[in-house]
Amino acid sequence: MSEISVIIPVYNKIKHIEDTVNSVLVQTFEDFELLLIDDGSTDGSGAKCEELSLTDTRIRVLHCDNRGVSAARNTGLKNASGRYISFIDADDRIDKTFLEKLHASMLSEDAQMATCGYYEVGNGKINIHLYRDLGTGNRLFDHIREDMFCILWNKLFVKERIKHLFEEGLSTCEDSIFCIRYYLDSDPKIAIVDEALYEYSPYGEGLSSTYRDNAFCGINKLLIVNRKLSARIEDECLRNLALHHIYKVYFYGVYTYIFGNLCKGPADAYKLSVIDRILKDKVYRKIIGYLIGKTGKLKDAEKNSVEEKLIILFSFLKMKRMIFLLSKAKKCLGPLKNRL
Repeated sequence: MSEISVIIPVYNKIKHIEDTVNSVLVQTFEDFELLLIDDGSTDGSGAKCEELSLTDTRIRVLHCDNRGVSAARNTGLKNASGRYISFIDADDRIDKTFLEKLHASMLSEDAQMATCGYYEVGNGKINIHLYRDLGTGNRLFDHIREDMFCILWNKLFVKERIKHLFEEGLSTCEDSIFCIRYYLDSDPKIAIVDEALYEYSPYGEGLSSTYRDNAFCGINKLLIVNRKLSARIEDECLRNLALHHIYKVYFYGVYTYIFGNLCKGPADAYKLSVIDRILKDKVYRKIIGYLIGKTGKLKDAEKNSVEEKLIILFSFLKMKRMIFLLSKAKKCLGPLKNRL
């Protein structure tokens, strides 16, 4: 039995998996097992995983039919022997002290979850993300506002506290939903390592760069668990501010995962029908109306940028063609994510 089980789902990552695995094998914390879950790869990734397993006895390879990243992670969880669980993506890398520092922080703070900052690397740029103390005195509000639960891979979990597996019918937001459910189930104390120890590349060919038919379902389920999370904030003012941020995350998710990805390539009847269906959705329209009406009234609320105001307005008016064109022009408007 190992102290930590590191789970890496692998699907067609032949170009990256060796670098990712090597970043785990050089960890200063050595009491771990590494589970490589080959999710029916067709590019030789499965054979590469087997080859890598011959170099270190801590590596275990499990081969599955292609059922998606959630099923692969669940397979890893069901076969993990460690007291703690870490999920890593197959095209990312971790600092050699990642496991040591997260594990030590959990023990020293008697915490049930640990997290750290991360590097966002791609397009010739490196952005460092660290979690801030917002000075509100409410840690849950700070965690929500800093999007701590949106990210799965820079964390360490206690295995026995995991009550919900990943929802295998989802291809979008399933990782964020897992993190929030973990918090809702066990109300863990969270240890934060104030260093960037994880290297993440958001510019590859992952789920965020393609449109998936059930993306709207995942975004809506994330909204549901996020609302449950915000309901635990007793201070009404902070709770309202947290809910406002959750609605902006929802808006950004629809814009990025759906509108933006549908605009890759020429417009067609199918793409416009998807956009039209979302614009007519009652929950979506209610949230758009909330963002229009509440942003200027809530003290300390996050303000809408110019492009956000345009997209929100056009969403409210159901102008699907203009939504399409605005999403197509997002490179000219500037990255929306950096303005949230």
